[in-house]
Amino acid sequence: MPQKNRNSGALDFLLNPKMNMGLVLAFITFFLIISPLLPGVTWFRLGDFTLDMVNFYHTIMIPFAFLLILYTAELLDLGPLARKSINISTIPILFFTILGMAFFYSTSAQTADYVFQAIRDVWMIVIALIFLVYLIIMPFKNVQKFKAIWGAYTLIVIATISAGIAGVMGMVYEYGNLFGYASLPAFNSYVTAWGGLQTFLGNLVTSHSHEMLPAVMGGIVAVAAVTMGYDKLQGWKRHIVNAGMIIAVAGTISMTYLYLISSFGTYVIPAIAPFGPGGMNGLALDDSQTGIVGWGALLAIIGLYYLFSSNRTQRLVQMAELLTWIATMAVMIGVGYTMEFNEAYYGFGSSGTPPTGGPGYLYDMAFTNGHLLFAFFMMPLMAGILLVFLKYVSGMELGRRMILYFIFAGIILGGFGVLVYTINLFWLPEAIGLALLVISILMVTVAYFAGNKAARTFAPASSGAKSQ
Repeated sequence: MPQKNRNSGALDFLLNPKMNMGLVLAFITFFLIISPLLPGVTWFRLGDFTLDMVNFYHTIMIPFAFLLILYTAELLDLGPLARKSINISTIPILFFTILGMAFFYSTSAQTADYVFQAIRDVWMIVIALIFLVYLIIMPFKNVQKFKAIWGAYTLIVIATISAGIAGVMGMVYEYGNLFGYASLPAFNSYVTAWGGLQTFLGNLVTSHSHEMLPAVMGGIVAVAAVTMGYDKLQGWKRHIVNAGMIIAVAGTISMTYLYLISSFGTYVIPAIAPFGPGGMNGLALDDSQTGIVGWGALLAIIGLYYLFSSNRTQRLVQMAELLTWIATMAVMIGVGYTMEFNEAYYGFGSSGTPPTGGPGYLYDMAFTNGHLLFAFFMMPLMAGILLVFLKYVSGMELGRRMILYFIFAGIILGGFGVLVYTINLFWLPEAIGLALLVISILMVTVAYFAGNKAARTFAPASSGAKSQ
């Protein structure tokens, strides 16, 4: 009998969504803090991420994607099988991620690194498929809930599909990058016809990286609307949130289609209304579509404003969540679009003279690094973690407000820092902003475990999203 009770207790622990969210938060926080100690992890370096930085980025962002799935499954009260499958996967996902990081640096252990990371990635795809299936089932199980949140629900489904496609792209890229496709004759012949291995891999990794984060951020926008309770809005206020969600859905679908035909196909993404030397200047078509996701989010803010809590601290959390969307758009649209219309100077990060390069190429490289760190890394991370903070951390009014002041300062200084970095290659303001955000995430994690009634109670998974 005692043995049975111990087994039951262990199973309850493994299936506890609040505990599992805390474990993922702790994991993310730990690796953010120790990142300066990891070989080759240099946050501020002109140009794209190095391989070491890419590995670190995935060490953070794959568990983060899992956290979003775990949180959303509880929020939408998906079926018990789905939620149990996701919860039971928490420790294995984190374990294989740690093994992948541990074996990444040793040349003699590369095979082990590939195996561990492949297991983790395939496991994540399976979890995402289970999540998607139960998402599709949800409207048939709970018609009233679907009717109340249909706009956000649709965006969550489409964002899940798009992010899943981007994940598969990443896995196909990694396989081809490591082994080529000679062992897959039919596919190898297609790759050769598309322009050869290196051309295909280049298109594939670009599509993977450019699609994944807009899809994830779109999903976060929809989940945030549900978390904030937009189903309680009446009339035009709810309609405008739903309109924003559908605009984001349209952007996600068109973006996904473009990246599919430009990676698993020969389509070359053009610029809209190109001008200047060699047609260098002009907005890239894919950037216009990823931007639509953000425009939808900004429209939804108009309706979500009316959900702001009368509680000062809760209202600050809601404001911080919406600020992550605004800051992302400010960097990607305000700075990024401006540069695309002036590529004769920035030259796509290449030295030279138009149309093969530009005199300001170093500033283009600074923006590449800055927007990856801020808009493609810290803002999605902060937006998702704020949802957990909003829903599960209560009490400690002064302490929570202190955390939020750090978050506001980090977002504003980090976003402004990207602009400064792009203009004069001075990265310190952005670095201070990102440091404040890392400190904020540490504080959120501590608050989650130390002061959150839900986290201390550790209600069993069967209580689902109904446990507060």
